[in-house]
Amino acid sequence: MGSRRTAGLALIAALALHNLEEGLAYALLGGHVEAMLDSYHLTWWRPDPAVFALLLTAITLAIGLLAAWAATGSVTSAKVITLRAVAVVLLLNVPVPHVTAAWAFGGYAPGVLTAVLINLPVSIWVLWTLRAAPQPE
Repeated sequence: MGSRRTAGLALIAALALHNLEEGLAYALLGGHVEAMLDSYHLTWWRPDPAVFALLLTAITLAIGLLAAWAATGSVTSAKVITLRAVAVVLLLNVPVPHVTAAWAFGGYAPGVLTAVLINLPVSIWVLWTLRAAPQPE
């Protein structure tokens, strides 16, 4: 149970730090981000920074609660699969959209630092740790 609990806490922390960077960068670089999006004709979604922060908070809380549920209590296959799924989502979130956006925008895109430096290694570590997670009887 210890590795499952540690994996869940690591996922929650990685997600929270990532969404914090993304929200702050979006708010601080607002005009710059809009100009980057305009240059690639990405005009379909332009939330106000406060709305974006609210959405990030809701996503962080929802996924955080899900990971907390999966990391505690008795081991079930659903809980192990849930932690693996959260790790895969964080892992896939690194190349698309963050690394792709940073490359397209010539260096930085909101969230790319924590995506690469935190989410990537944490996701890989969680998947590695849970590869042999105890299964329910």
